Amino acid sequence: MPLGTVPFQAPDFAVAELDRIHKSLGFRGIEIATNVAGEDFSAERFRKIFARIEEFGLLIFMHPTGFPEARRFADHYLVNVIGNPLDSTVALHHLIFGGVLHDYPNLKLVIAHGGGYLPAYSGRIDHAAAARPDCCEKINRMPTTYLKRLYFDTIVFTHHQLEYLVEQYGADHVLVGTDYPADMGEVDPIGFIEGARGLDDNERRAILGGNAARLLSIEIPGRPE
Repeated sequence: MPLGTVPFQAPDFAVAELDRIHKSLGFRGIEIATNVAGEDFSAERFRKIFARIEEFGLLIFMHPTGFPEARRFADHYLVNVIGNPLDSTVALHHLIFGGVLHDYPNLKLVIAHGGGYLPAYSGRIDHAAAARPDCCEKINRMPTTYLKRLYFDTIVFTHHQLEYLVEQYGADHVLVGTDYPADMGEVDPIGFIEGARGLDDNERRAILGGNAARLLSIEIPGRPE
């Protein structure tokens, strides 16, 4: 099932392209970056795009493009090692605190690389909301309420982090990832999931395909008796 792209920098054209790829081509999702030429997705002008995505029930897959202003990341491939998960982390904070996930509660948003750093340090956003009124201008629930609506891929490289995502957000919110053909991809994505001792067979089946099929409305053929 292919994913499309739309020109967020031109919202009216983006909405028209969503209409085309969904109605004419039968696409059931799109891929986006973490910002639009440095502008965060919480910008008001992008609301009409998210509204149409939600209306059509399309899946969104967010993948980072590298963290901007990364002058301290020049050595040791840190622009990717740190920068890519950080890029997703910043984008998620804007989607939550900027009210996008509040205004469009039925968005199906999958975040690459296990959601970046936010899922592992989510208590900090709830503390911020309790401590500072400027964190609650666009939301009326604790920030982790919105975080728990999201979906995460399995590019986290350790079983304990994969099992943590399942424990905190549910196996139904985790999807197999590959990051193919990038050098930071998982060498054996299926074996990685099958080797996680903390998962049962139903959880593995969901992560390895059941969740993606559900989110993309793909029928799974019945297994033979």
